[in-house]
Amino acid sequence: MRQDEIWDVDAARRYDTPGTGMFAPEVLGPTVGRLAEFAGDGQALEFAIGTGRVAVPLSERGVPVTGLELSAPMIDQLRTKVDEATIR
Repeated sequence: MRQDEIWDVDAARRYDTPGTGMFAPEVLGPTVGRLAEFAGDGQALEFAIGTGRVAVPLSERGVPVTGLELSAPMIDQLRTKVDEATIR
């Protein structure tokens, strides 16, 4: 199976479903806080940014974020949340 078949529109929608484990709010919140501390006055680069589950809250804390993503549906989903000036 090709990557574009795995990370399609349905996968992008499922990806944003509130989850458990490392994407549970009680885990993700402190993780984003720690990443913001690491960034300090700098920037963040996120590989496989997906729909922005980490990048969006990080940018909301004032950290400039640049993301890389190969899946067009994931990028489309991310763009429904933020504009390109917020996350590049």
